[in-house]
Amino acid sequence: CETYKIISKQEYLQLKPHIKGVLPTMAIATVKKDGEGRPTRAKYCIVALGNLDPHPWTKQDFFAPVLSQMELHLLTAIAVHLNVIPKSGDVSQASVQSFFPKNETYICKPPPGCPITPPNSYWKLLKTLYGLKRSPIHWFKMAKKILIDMGFTQSVHSPCIFLGTLIPNQPPLYLGLYVDDFIFFSKSK
Repeated sequence: CETYKIISKQEYLQLKPHIKGVLPTMAIATVKKDGEGRPTRAKYCIVALGNLDPHPWTKQDFFAPVLSQMELHLLTAIAVHLNVIPKSGDVSQASVQSFFPKNETYICKPPPGCPITPPNSYWKLLKTLYGLKRSPIHWFKMAKKILIDMGFTQSVHSPCIFLGTLIPNQPPLYLGLYVDDFIFFSKSK
């Protein structure tokens, strides 16, 4: 698993002087249903109980920008002006895509009854989990880097609006990012 590394109690005790504490986790299962209420798929995720995070984070440490309603209206107005229909999408499991910086370490206790984790062991997180206070900012920084690497430019005034000409001699692509959802459009077919 690339989200965490299973470590023994002895390994945890060696790390203990360098970390703030152990966060509990829990497994959450939901059943997605169709329009008639019939189950279509089950979704399962692990969440950290971030409200117990012992780090002294400030709002600036974990705040991640999101597309505002006014910015969404701006993008919609541009799409109307260009006579195009915006499309939307979402990133699957965005909060577990980002790696931690080297100076940020989390140790978690696996959910009770976890079938893949040996007894008396811990998880050293390699990637963020749902529930951690800093997961949103790590996700935003990663998404921003990917978009810029693709050729997008971030708006100076609206950090969740990106514009890019990804194919030479084609009209630009507009993209608005709201957490793990996005809206995009271009005059290009």
